[in-house]
Amino acid sequence: MDPLSSIQNPCPGSIQGATPTHLFLTLINTLFAAQCQFNMAHQYPEDHSKKIKDGDRFDFIVVGSGAAGSALANKLSENGRYDVLVLEAGGIPSTTSEIPSLLFSLQDTPEDWQYKTAPSPHNCLGFKDKTCVYPRGKLLGGSTSINAMLYVRGNKRDYDNWAKLGNPGWDYESVMKTFKSFENVDEGLLKGSTDYGRGGYLDISRYESDEPIKESIKGAVQELGYKITKAEANLGYFDSLWIVKNGVRQNAGKSFLGKVKDRKNLFVSMNSQVTKVIIEGKVAKGVEVKIGDDILTIKAKKEVILSAGTIGSSQLLMLSGVGPKQHLKDLGIEVIEDLNVGENLQDHCIYPGFMIKLDNNAVNPYHIIDELHKYFMYQKGDLAGISITNFMGFINTKNDSEYPNIQFHHELKPQNDNYLLGEITGCAKFDDEVAKSKIEANKLAPTANFYPILLNPKSTGTILLNSKNPLDKPLINPNYFTDEHDEDINLLLEGIRFSEKILQTDSFKKHNPQLVDLKIPNCKAHKFQSDEHYKCALRNLGTTLYHPVGTCKMGPKSDPTSVVDPRLKVHGIQNLRVADASIMPKITSGNTMAPSIMIGFKAGDIILEDLNRKTEL
Repeated sequence: MDPLSSIQNPCPGSIQGATPTHLFLTLINTLFAAQCQFNMAHQYPEDHSKKIKDGDRFDFIVVGSGAAGSALANKLSENGRYDVLVLEAGGIPSTTSEIPSLLFSLQDTPEDWQYKTAPSPHNCLGFKDKTCVYPRGKLLGGSTSINAMLYVRGNKRDYDNWAKLGNPGWDYESVMKTFKSFENVDEGLLKGSTDYGRGGYLDISRYESDEPIKESIKGAVQELGYKITKAEANLGYFDSLWIVKNGVRQNAGKSFLGKVKDRKNLFVSMNSQVTKVIIEGKVAKGVEVKIGDDILTIKAKKEVILSAGTIGSSQLLMLSGVGPKQHLKDLGIEVIEDLNVGENLQDHCIYPGFMIKLDNNAVNPYHIIDELHKYFMYQKGDLAGISITNFMGFINTKNDSEYPNIQFHHELKPQNDNYLLGEITGCAKFDDEVAKSKIEANKLAPTANFYPILLNPKSTGTILLNSKNPLDKPLINPNYFTDEHDEDINLLLEGIRFSEKILQTDSFKKHNPQLVDLKIPNCKAHKFQSDEHYKCALRNLGTTLYHPVGTCKMGPKSDPTSVVDPRLKVHGIQNLRVADASIMPKITSGNTMAPSIMIGFKAGDIILEDLNRKTEL
């Protein structure tokens, strides 16, 4: 086997000056040599795509093997009574996916759907073609195989609010039982606590960076009145949990499907893209799926469940005749059920423009060869982590409420980090001048980014079909900063101002921080650091944190904006459910991977309960 087949190349077309250096080539060569050691194929289920035949029948068909789909299929196949087929458009994750620090190498590769947003006058103006990249995982494990692996459940108020919107069983107390049932938190982190689960399928640990700057951020935020906690908190700063074990990513496909791969009633078909749900007389009968050059019809004896993600599930529903009536008619698609599919798109908008230069005492000495040795011999060191990215904060810029409105991530790059910084700027597709400003600043000194993140946006977007061709990418309109009273942009501005306060604290001043002017072409008319400059910068550089949710909104039938009911059944269609982040009526306060897994696992419980109830009747 050609070793190149399991090492993804970094983003092609990176800007001049950001190409991999000799050290990166050394890294790649070492990866090749270590390929046998990191061949994880045995940890995944067998691929049944060559065995699937037209007309095959399964009790359940699960579309997608991401955070929710893998957890759902695990639960449905648990008792051995039902045959479960998982259809995944991608394949087994590459070696690159397994190594935590290489997460950005997975964007703009065959393991990414490579979506982009539609051009808008309101946002993404500082990126090439005035569009933001919108990475989503196209491989076993879905986006859990390409993301930052951070495990954040969300705030109590998030789930209690879901219940208040007419969704019984989705309150905080109820969903916590589900979280704990699949968690396997490292015993050393529990220390007698019952806050997390032990013995479940998902291995969860914590990475604690020892970079000097992290201690300075801790001191700074404490000066500003925030606590440092050991666990996820309503407000405060902490080292997040994540899905890594012994220095290797534990994606949802590995955790929920790989660990039960010997179940005789669980079948996974990879490189199998579902193109349509077959609906007859308002009853879902099965799916059409493209495997190689063939389009096959697979029948569901009981139910079809879409777990294709916020983009994929809404796209499939519309292609199948379930969605906004006029939009489907315009594309010549027969309307089976007029529902609000594709509306209510919510996302965490992040500002990547707050970059500072630091003194050398802010970072540990970095030697790539030493790090390679540490990782490939012991799965430790910088390659086994993501620097200070998992050190995060939750603040409320308005009051002392326990409900945060801004989250913070942080990123650190040693001086002249030609590979990783160049890769990130290239993958994000920043305007050339912005990317050049970032790289030039890093040539002179170590750099850090503080990333303020809008947790509860008022602006909502849409997913629309581009055409009725299922292989065409949909139109993604996140609509950042389009709320009527500009609350979103003003809140993120407050997040930026909080970042400035950190730089002024005694704890942080010792690093001699200097804010970098990124020379955003569209914002040069405004005074640097003025409100007008930052608002312009937000409209130019504000982008996705990769957390789209909400396009198949959960709610009672009486809610005209809802798509599925609290049992996740699609309104008006029998034997069809949606179980993934798209059902969130409101986005959670934090990274959305953990809630998505919870939705899938809970969906399994719900479906089995409904089946048992039918049987009893």
